[in-house]
Amino acid sequence: MKLISPNLLLDELKKTPITGLARDFIRKITLYHRIQGSSGLENALSIVSEFLSSNGYEVKLFDVPSSSQRGFMETPVSWDVYEGRVEFKSSKGFTHILDYMEHPTLVSAHSPPGEGCGEVTYCRDLSNCEGDVVLVEAPGYIAYKELNARLIILYDSKRHPDAVPYTGLFIGENEVKNTSVVNIPYTLVARILAYLNKGMKVEVCWSVKTSFSSRPQRGLIAYKGSEPGVLYISHICHPKPGAHDNASGVVANLLTGLLIDKASREVPHAHLFIPEYSGTIYADKHLPWTPRGVVNLDMVGSKQWITNSTLNIVIPPLFMDSEITPYTYLATKLVLDEAASFGGFKLPASRYSLSPYTAGSDHDVTLSWGLDSVMLNEWPSKYYHTDMDDIDSISPSQLVNTAIIASLAGILFQNEYKKEEVVTVYKNYLKSWYSIEALKQGVDISPLSRVIDNQVKAVYEPSLTPISSRLYYKKLGFELYDKLRSIKGAHTYISVYAPLAKSLGVENPVELFQLENILSWSSEEKQLVLKAWSLIDELI
Repeated sequence: MKLISPNLLLDELKKTPITGLARDFIRKITLYHRIQGSSGLENALSIVSEFLSSNGYEVKLFDVPSSSQRGFMETPVSWDVYEGRVEFKSSKGFTHILDYMEHPTLVSAHSPPGEGCGEVTYCRDLSNCEGDVVLVEAPGYIAYKELNARLIILYDSKRHPDAVPYTGLFIGENEVKNTSVVNIPYTLVARILAYLNKGMKVEVCWSVKTSFSSRPQRGLIAYKGSEPGVLYISHICHPKPGAHDNASGVVANLLTGLLIDKASREVPHAHLFIPEYSGTIYADKHLPWTPRGVVNLDMVGSKQWITNSTLNIVIPPLFMDSEITPYTYLATKLVLDEAASFGGFKLPASRYSLSPYTAGSDHDVTLSWGLDSVMLNEWPSKYYHTDMDDIDSISPSQLVNTAIIASLAGILFQNEYKKEEVVTVYKNYLKSWYSIEALKQGVDISPLSRVIDNQVKAVYEPSLTPISSRLYYKKLGFELYDKLRSIKGAHTYISVYAPLAKSLGVENPVELFQLENILSWSSEEKQLVLKAWSLIDELI
């Protein structure tokens, strides 16, 4: 192939004036309440489809079955929310009202409708939790399945205390019951508990208007080129505004396509916009070709000084061979090393880092298929999964930078720019990166060098999927599932890592996983994970 210069290509990409377009699109996407199976998601997809069609892409909207299962993942029933309101009162004159129009995350995604009034009962956890109206901190789906209350009020002490958190039930059609679920901010929880601890009663009246339907959900694939190339994925779902998560990834994905086209490099590229997980597991039949590599864009382009985020290059499990990851890391350095030392040496102007593989987005699906996949993701995010995740935290120029990284990585990868050297240097750097981390933590992770030197290329098998947490909740039961939730990395291991390791014949995966993530599970934690995996392994 023709040798290209990364720096000349970077200069070419930087000259494309798309910052204004980034600003416009982040505003458009965040106008819609984009819950899986909702009309708001359909409206957002229409905007994306129209834009890509007008720019010469082959565009296809495809159906995602409502309330269905493929492999080990499920799609929720289609759902829309129209109104939501809760009003809290105490005998001491305390009143607090939350309305869906002001707080779009108030009504939990896929909550059944309902209305009424009742006295609030606080539960420290889901064990021995009873009442007509229950206030509890717990995963939405698990609380919904375990409790028989008419109203479940959820909160999340890990989210911004002033924000209304986002939770989702994502239930199937046969799971709908007479229970509504709403979310309230932690600051309000503290006030309610102050009254309850003094022996005072707190009453809540609620009205939730939603509807379910069997209409299919939708995904969108757009592409150029007839030969296999890079697939860029962005989940377009999430409640309004959902700017960082994940309107940002959607916009970066759109910009990536434009930049590749403007760079005058005729490389094939495809762009997938789907409901998270549930759309991706059905996308394989609609791809124009089997992708050579996958870049997942999920939560990018923020004002890091607001979100407190670092751009993570989330790598595949170390036992998997990857070529797209080295090119993504090289592209990240080329784009973001814009600051200068006193002597003029280029240094990072934004925070970025490699990150060991972590489950939690659509790269889980493509990795399970055996595709070479990497994710660009900013974490942590100050307003993650709350109604305060608005466009004020997004930087249009950083969205452009992310798109330049993604497009540059794809073009270099597709052209196999100094392939052997890029891959070899990256692997050596990866070993050094882990060695430094080991010194920081005071642990021995020397076996990882051998793993990196002997990585295995996976085989494409799109019928495979990650194992959903709700599936192993049903298999394991509440008690074991609840214990697993407190073990760091357990979900990643059971959902994706262990199944992949099994399919590729990796030995001692539980030990390798701990080394790779520099985790020190206790003997009890390790036995719990192994017990859970043995039960899940029976399903595979």
